[in-house]
Amino acid sequence: MKMPLSGICYCGTKGHTRLRDDFDTVARLLEEKYPGVHDVHCFLVANGLRDALRGNTPTTSRGARQIIDPTIGMFRDLANGHSPLMRSFKAVTIYRGMVYGNPESLDLLLGWSDAWTEKADLERSIGYKISDLEVATVDASDLVKVAGGCTWMGGGHTVPKRRTTKDEHGEPVRKKLRDEGKKPATSCMGAA
Repeated sequence: MKMPLSGICYCGTKGHTRLRDDFDTVARLLEEKYPGVHDVHCFLVANGLRDALRGNTPTTSRGARQIIDPTIGMFRDLANGHSPLMRSFKAVTIYRGMVYGNPESLDLLLGWSDAWTEKADLERSIGYKISDLEVATVDASDLVKVAGGCTWMGGGHTVPKRRTTKDEHGEPVRKKLRDEGKKPATSCMGAA
């Protein structure tokens, strides 16, 4: 997510140049160019979580960008899914009446009130009543760990056995997409 601030305030690293920022003008330009960011920043200022632009003066170590950046960063984190707010969500996939995800997520769905329109919308979109959903289970014997990945993160990836084959050492490895019929085999030699 890009939110260039160059047209609003000084974005360089030279401390003495930060002194030329007029915070009142920066606040006005921020309100014109990014009204949502401005409103959230003002909310955070009102609750003591950010410094205000209006009424402040720049210093060599803190210009308008240093005041706005935490709020802009919060928007970027939301867009990228890195914020604590986004990490608090529990995502599930529902397919043919089966819930793929944490079992706790299904418990949360079952706790939804019948009066909520969101519940009716979800049931209409998936074609099942929430009370009829079941947690999908996977048998551990159908899974295998393949080589690759970061050793400090536990080594390889766990994949279904049907997606693997054996390498020359007898170790399980992922099948190539062309071996599963999902991608045609190609040759760099051309047709003969």
